[in-house]
Amino acid sequence: MYYIEESEVSFHGRHRTYKVKKGDTLESVSLDLGIAASELRRYHNMYCEIPDLIEADFKRHLEFLILAPEKSEISKTDIIDKRPQEVILGKNYRLPFTPEQVDQSYNVKYTYEREDEIDVTEIKINVKWIAADINKYHLFEINRASDIYINGKIPDTMMDGLAAKTAEVLYPLKIVVDEFGKWIDIYNHAEIESRWGKIKSEILDYYEGEVVEKYIEHLERTLESSERVLSSLRSDYFLRSFFNGIHVGYTADYEFEKDLSFPLQKETESVFRVQHKMAPNLDDAEYIRIEQRGNYTDSGFGFLYGHAHLKVNYNAAYFINSDTYTIEKMNLECNIEKAQPIKTMIEIELLKMKKV
Repeated sequence: MYYIEESEVSFHGRHRTYKVKKGDTLESVSLDLGIAASELRRYHNMYCEIPDLIEADFKRHLEFLILAPEKSEISKTDIIDKRPQEVILGKNYRLPFTPEQVDQSYNVKYTYEREDEIDVTEIKINVKWIAADINKYHLFEINRASDIYINGKIPDTMMDGLAAKTAEVLYPLKIVVDEFGKWIDIYNHAEIESRWGKIKSEILDYYEGEVVEKYIEHLERTLESSERVLSSLRSDYFLRSFFNGIHVGYTADYEFEKDLSFPLQKETESVFRVQHKMAPNLDDAEYIRIEQRGNYTDSGFGFLYGHAHLKVNYNAAYFINSDTYTIEKMNLECNIEKAQPIKTMIEIELLKMKKV
């Protein structure tokens, strides 16, 4: 694994460089030099300072592009074929967090298995970075497609349809994420409240009855404060798994052990003792692979209703783009081991990437 130490980057005497001119892009320089853009980015990112890392394109302040020696260019195909590509990390072996150009749509699939019952929910979710402040807190906008598929079809029961309709009040949802990629707060409670009047009217035009009234009453209590909305959303599997704080230091051994909290049951935090591990080399698809594996532990922060005495496993795998350090896909699975196991899974996979 290559570790960038800031004192190592006196590179002008050891590497060829290209002076970046106004109007240059990674693609235009690639064409001019006759070197693949991916190879230019890979070699530059291996030796540059962290602020100069190339993501989708050159950063505005970038003055020099670091180029490989000519002999490396001649034999680069052989080198790449014979030697695994090392993961490039930042200082203290930290996985860089570079969300500034994130505007990505994902297919999200939730699967719940219990005895002979299997429920699968699929939806498309867009994640967009909006801004950051001086304290390195980031603002993201989360948008959810209106079409939700439950077991392969549009909801056809009243409760499923009601749940899908009331969820519209939350989106677009704006959230606050810290410098490690961990979700910590919601930002637009006032906007959410202002949307409720119109959506409530649409619900009452279509649904009626005591169940609907109680459902609306419960939702209105939740919407009363930002804290209640945040508490309710903490059971959202997408937000909790996607913004899981994976952009941390992975130590010289590429792994560490740390407790992780996850809402295996709604509005109940389950604590797991988890081994966080990163593969030192890119996989065959050139992804950075991070695994989290652990078991439920009673740490006093919550418990599993009726299952605390059973073995409960937590397993997650993240596949990170090695150029942008953003999530390409991920899988998370929790198993409650009993005579008839209970399994909860979430699968997230990138649909497309929009370049800013």
